Amino acid sequence: MANLKKPVRMCVFCRNRHEQKNLLRLKCENKKLVLYDGYNRSFYICCNCITLIDQYDIKKKYYRRIENTLCKQCKNKDNYIVELKEILTYVR
Repeated sequence: MANLKKPVRMCVFCRNRHEQKNLLRLKCENKKLVLYDGYNRSFYICCNCITLIDQYDIKKKYYRRIENTLCKQCKNKDNYIVELKEILTYVR
């Protein structure tokens, strides 16, 4: 029987590679973060980074890193961390 390879994707925050099924897939649409629906470009976030984002006492260094990464993915300077936290509470 053929040995099928599992799709591996990269987390935009930590740049580690994980199996696609273990990642959350998001996209930017009309300057808002939304879950991926099959259209346009998307990006992935791993479980480790999700738990880091959920922490209330996140260090300023990590907060800025996450904020800058989301701005690069969405190509503007809006505050996406609040939207990301809302999506994470909805997904769980």
